[in-house]
Amino acid sequence: MADTLPDNGIIVTEAAVLAEWLDYNDHMNVAYYIAAFDIGIDELKATYGIDGEYIETQQRSTVALEAHITYQNEASLGDKLRIETRVLDFDGKRTHLYQEMYRDDALLATQETLSISFNLKARATCPFDAAIAPNIERLHQAQRSLPRPAWVGRSVGIRKGKPVS
Repeated sequence: MADTLPDNGIIVTEAAVLAEWLDYNDHMNVAYYIAAFDIGIDELKATYGIDGEYIETQQRSTVALEAHITYQNEASLGDKLRIETRVLDFDGKRTHLYQEMYRDDALLATQETLSISFNLKARATCPFDAAIAPNIERLHQAQRSLPRPAWVGRSVGIRKGKPVS
């Protein structure tokens, strides 16, 4: 795990748009953008040591506290998706994650997620395991030299005075 962490701190995951992911507009339904981003989060967690075996044996995982998605472009049946996931911040118990979803070079969507370490047996938050926390911190530090994405920290609302196109 720790020896396989990417130098730039970005975990890259691939997925393809499936027929069951389409909605009545014949493009990827909003729920499946979340599902695709979750595939990226699962890959990130496995990279730093929280995989299925760890979750089962240690009864520890993460849970989302908040998420924000922006939709930039449509995804259609069969599109090959590239999901890039990185740790923007980390405090030993919580992670602020940022993801971008691409089709080739076209940005399709972004997602920010605040998640927290969670003890499944106690059903309560807890600090990350001592074997996991250093890997998360290494990913966090590795991506710090990258520019902060423009989409980070946006809020939902109608911007007054901006013409509708």
